[in-house]
Amino acid sequence: MTPRSDFPADVEVAIVAHDNLDTLKATLQSLADSGCPPDRIIVVDVASTDGTGEFMAATWPAARVIRLVSNDGPSPGRNAGIRAATSRFVLLMDADVTVAPDATQILHAAMLSDPRAKVGSPIVVHQSRPDVIQYAGGALHFICEAVNPWMDRPLVERGLEPADIGAAPTCALLLDREIALDVGLFDERYFIGKEDGDFTHRIKLAGYSILEMPSALVLHRSRPRGTWLFYYQIRNRWHFILKNYQWRTIVGIIPPLLVHEPLQLAVLVLKGHGWTYLKAVAGLIALLPSLPRDRALANRIRRRPDRDLLVSGPLIVRDDLASSTIVRSGKDFYERALSAYWHFLKRTLL
Repeated sequence: MTPRSDFPADVEVAIVAHDNLDTLKATLQSLADSGCPPDRIIVVDVASTDGTGEFMAATWPAARVIRLVSNDGPSPGRNAGIRAATSRFVLLMDADVTVAPDATQILHAAMLSDPRAKVGSPIVVHQSRPDVIQYAGGALHFICEAVNPWMDRPLVERGLEPADIGAAPTCALLLDREIALDVGLFDERYFIGKEDGDFTHRIKLAGYSILEMPSALVLHRSRPRGTWLFYYQIRNRWHFILKNYQWRTIVGIIPPLLVHEPLQLAVLVLKGHGWTYLKAVAGLIALLPSLPRDRALANRIRRRPDRDLLVSGPLIVRDDLASSTIVRSGKDFYERALSAYWHFLKRTLL
């Protein structure tokens, strides 16, 4: 493939890699095919043991490499890459993603044409099934769960209309660097789980838009996630609520949370992970001393109320936790009840 010659001059790329050498090669090649000059690529090597640093020195000597000595999740690497860049825009990527040759150009042009757009989000499709969506049209449920309405649906069904979405995964995002810094970057305490939703939610909180461009595609080598993530998903979700939601929202969602939390705990207990929930609560308590500072950041940047940012919709539940017909039917009823309550709450307290 002949590399493109129109890669934007004000875009740098920051790739976060942890033992991803097998996929990093394809990631870098996709950038080369996009026309990205090697000296505008930053690879943040997060304590890799697979020879990532040596490979970069031998094969991509013009690229910059930042080495982190410990693996504390992807967020420290993302922040390091954003801080190290000097251009107006940063294409933030995971090392298991390849970008379509024109994806960066499409996102860049869209952001230049819309002053409110501070994040450009592509459609994420499966590497093994590039005609099937993995992430698109993301939003944040008011009980702080992910909403991903296009997951595993045919790409052709999405259409070509751009959309201002509520949340985006960090497989690949084009960021306005100064705005990313202003909203506080990624929360490095989260390790993984809600860290991308937390960052993109603060972009929305500050009054900006996340512009999803369906003609910009990235391919993600997705893989099943282990049960070790439960701890971070539970702890981070509660911390997300306490630091980002308005107090009246927190008060208003207490009734559904009094249903949701026991349900979540019951499912985890049935699957043998009840102790994980209790450890997550302990982990949350350890984060509470910094809550005043966290809420001060949210209050400083807030330009939009929760009622305009949060939604109600179908919840994502792992297949191993919702494998029976009874559970799926109960989930459908539960989602309808939550939607009715959110409609009521927006017309009253919020």
